[in-house]
Amino acid sequence: MKYKLWLKCVLLLWLMPWAVQATTIESYNINSDFKSSDINICDILSLPLQGIKNDSVITISNNVNIKGLNNNMLGFSKAEFNSGSGNPTDNDYCNGNRCVINPDKQVNKIKLPVFDVTGGGVISSWNDKYKKILPGKYTSMDIGLSSVIFSSGDYFIDKISVHSKSEIIIEGNVRLFIKRMNIGDSDINMSGKSSDFQVFIYNSNYMAIVSNNAKIKAYIYSESEQQLQLTNTVEFYGSIIASKLEFNSTVNYFGENSCEIETKPIDFELLPNDTIFLTCDMVPIVINVLDDKGNVDINHNGKVTLRTNVIQSDIAFWIDNGNKIDVEKEIKIKIKNGQGRVFLKANVIADVKVFAQINDVVKSKLYKFVPYKFHAEAQRIIAGKPENVELSVLSCNNNLVNVEKSYSGIRYLKFKTKYITPSTKGNGVINVNNNNKNIEFENGKTSLNIMYPDSGVVNLIITDPNCTNDSCIITKTKNRKITNNTELTGSVSISSRPWTFAMCPQVGDSFTGTATSGDGLVAAGEAFVVRAKPLQWQAGDSLNNPIDVTNKTYCQRPITPNFFANGAPITTLTASIAGIDTPANGHRGELSGTVAQPNSGSHDKVAMIFNNLRWSEVGSVALKMTANSYLGMTINPSQRAIGRFYPKQLVITDSVITNAHTESSPFTYMDQAFTANVTVEAQNVIGEPTFNYGEFAPQLKETLLLTAVDLNPQTSINDLSSRLDQANLANGWQQQWQQAQLTITNGALTFKRLPKNGIYSTVKMTTADGPFEVGLGLSVLPRLQCSTLGCTDFIAKTLPLRGYNISQVASIAPLTGQVSSRYGRMVLQDVNGVFDKPLTMPLKVQYWNGEQFIINSDDSRSRFNSQWSCKQIIYTSKPHDKASLVATNNSVSQGQNNSLQVLPGIGENEAYIKQQLRFWLRIAAQPASNIGCTEDKMANQPWLTFNWRGVGDEDPSGLVTFGSYRGNDRIIYRAEKGLNQPIE
Repeated sequence: MKYKLWLKCVLLLWLMPWAVQATTIESYNINSDFKSSDINICDILSLPLQGIKNDSVITISNNVNIKGLNNNMLGFSKAEFNSGSGNPTDNDYCNGNRCVINPDKQVNKIKLPVFDVTGGGVISSWNDKYKKILPGKYTSMDIGLSSVIFSSGDYFIDKISVHSKSEIIIEGNVRLFIKRMNIGDSDINMSGKSSDFQVFIYNSNYMAIVSNNAKIKAYIYSESEQQLQLTNTVEFYGSIIASKLEFNSTVNYFGENSCEIETKPIDFELLPNDTIFLTCDMVPIVINVLDDKGNVDINHNGKVTLRTNVIQSDIAFWIDNGNKIDVEKEIKIKIKNGQGRVFLKANVIADVKVFAQINDVVKSKLYKFVPYKFHAEAQRIIAGKPENVELSVLSCNNNLVNVEKSYSGIRYLKFKTKYITPSTKGNGVINVNNNNKNIEFENGKTSLNIMYPDSGVVNLIITDPNCTNDSCIITKTKNRKITNNTELTGSVSISSRPWTFAMCPQVGDSFTGTATSGDGLVAAGEAFVVRAKPLQWQAGDSLNNPIDVTNKTYCQRPITPNFFANGAPITTLTASIAGIDTPANGHRGELSGTVAQPNSGSHDKVAMIFNNLRWSEVGSVALKMTANSYLGMTINPSQRAIGRFYPKQLVITDSVITNAHTESSPFTYMDQAFTANVTVEAQNVIGEPTFNYGEFAPQLKETLLLTAVDLNPQTSINDLSSRLDQANLANGWQQQWQQAQLTITNGALTFKRLPKNGIYSTVKMTTADGPFEVGLGLSVLPRLQCSTLGCTDFIAKTLPLRGYNISQVASIAPLTGQVSSRYGRMVLQDVNGVFDKPLTMPLKVQYWNGEQFIINSDDSRSRFNSQWSCKQIIYTSKPHDKASLVATNNSVSQGQNNSLQVLPGIGENEAYIKQQLRFWLRIAAQPASNIGCTEDKMANQPWLTFNWRGVGDEDPSGLVTFGSYRGNDRIIYRAEKGLNQPIE
């Protein structure tokens, strides 16, 4: 079949220049609806290597091998071999033989469109993978170390350079109109057909070069007076037409000519299917060339050869465009737009077998010409559905067709089924009048009720065995008898189609799952299988589109097996999305994979097998099965719900753990809240979100678990989840899927202190441990019947988990970041001094480093408020209760603060008083017990409490002693011994 090229040129008013980068490719799109010039290489191409009239030259030297030529012929005016030192009779370049130069095979120039790249783009593509370029105008293209896809269409390029192990992929039919070309060390269209890539080179001052280990499949037309040069190890597949052409230094040229060599098999049909005609009938013989979908191939133009088995003259004749030709002669008729037509007319009663041939494909039909026959119009029916057919007896009278009214009464008829397309018997014959063969005629007419249980084209052959020239006289002018013992016979052409298609699961699958119940089918985006069965019509079946075949009983219904037979009429079945079954108003998603295939494709003689369908969403989809025209009829489309599809994978698309303290090295005290932000997405197999997941029934959605893990790799048991307090997260967060996502937003979590001796009591008493580097991870709560219902898990589970009840190491999906968890406490230092001067009470925050408490220099945020405190009087030498803390509201800096002062409450001239007190800073939820404290306000920091007295974790306190010494350095009191000890 010829490949016809159309060039479309338009007058462009204005176009802004677009700079095209390697990562963002933009171009001017030539409007494919415009055609201003027809270019048809097939009209001039007759050899794989030809020159342009009248002075074309081909130069060949140094290890060149040219294959695929017709009789080793080169269609050039002149050839130069061996760098001009040889002569045309002394070479072996053409498939090891002498090349034959034939100037008569030169071709005329093609009228190329005006070359104009004004306002064209620029492409510089380096290290790109499968970057797509669009048709349009370009001033230059430079492609290196890249895989580039040229989309179907026309490209006008001033200069193109392809090099450095690049690959050009041709998508559809691509035509380049260029002036300068340099291709080296690259593969051009090696996965496509040569005829799909056409290069037209205009006359310029530059050579076009293909070199340096280049491989290319193309048709090239070069009218440049500069050489088109293939040199230095080149493989070329295709055809070249050029004014000046040079092959040099290891060129392997594989000549192809798709205009002459048709690699795709031709398929056609010979019509009519009715095979019995009257001698006065003018029978239209029609040849339809078919495409791979079984439709008339309107792009095919050519000829068909017709001949017959008749070897005598004057038996019958062809009528072609008014010309009468005896059928003993072979004729050729034109096929235009996929169809050829001629008429056949018999002179006498005869059997004429017609043979039609295109290329090597031959098809035939036997046509009987009789004086009388049974006649009915060609029928189009549905398999299994009874239809009435009006039958009459016709005869020729004075070269006119008449109804033979003398044929009346009850007649015993024979009925035979002849299988045309396909030619094999399927599951039955044509049933006529429920097998009643006694048919009543009135004035040559009757009505038959027929039913055929299969699909395809069949002929119903009707014969009256009792109506011959000896036993049946049909009244005509002169009562002419049937001659040659011919029975009264006739045929009815019947085209039968399936009613619709059942859509059935393969063995082991179920389609009944929904978003709320039933079994799982496959994960979203994975391949699933649908078996499409062509069904017979049964009484009560609807003919309204579409047919709902959700009920599983449709999969047990009788089929039309000839739908799959060799030689059956071709149609293409297409699966598509009709809508969403569940959830209601769900996201439609996309159906991909092998969604369409001809009935000659994958099948098991019972059903078409669609084994690579993929739906991108979850839930259940309403799938639709349609077929394009089948014998000119439309098969009723079917529809059914198919599910359940469930997410393929869970992915943490975004997460961050934020420690409570970030003022220096991030850390968080045990029992102090830190935050986590997490987004988990339910995805299909290619990582797209499955939006319908949020509408699944709770029992079909995954429940997530948040786990704390000790990141120290030396820890044998690293599961710290028992110490992770999640009480402040939203209730039921583990299953709160919104469309495809589950999110934790600013989720407050705490890593709890370890209870003393592992026992929780009403009085909180903890043990210092750690510090820990705590990681957080997500996992899925195990569900039962995953193999049946379908379960989903995280795809990236890289955080090892070793728990007490886990026999082997498991893994979970990690969140980004970690918690540096420290056991902390706030400490007030005991102080003492003279009886009447203020004292500074140092405050610090510490954490347990695994061996001892040390100052937490990373803490510059823990705070205190001296007004929220309690005072415990331990001793006074005389009644006095005026000692107090100076009002201070402050924070530590690098773990320390020295701003807290204690006043003795002594007047300037007041007599000496010795006193000892304990001050408690309120940071815990409850004040320390047994000290008589009633202050309920606090700087809430329970994570800095400590079990100071062995009675539970409580506020920090410090001992203050006034009057430990008089103040005179030369006089020391006995009481000054052990200055910081409580006074008994």
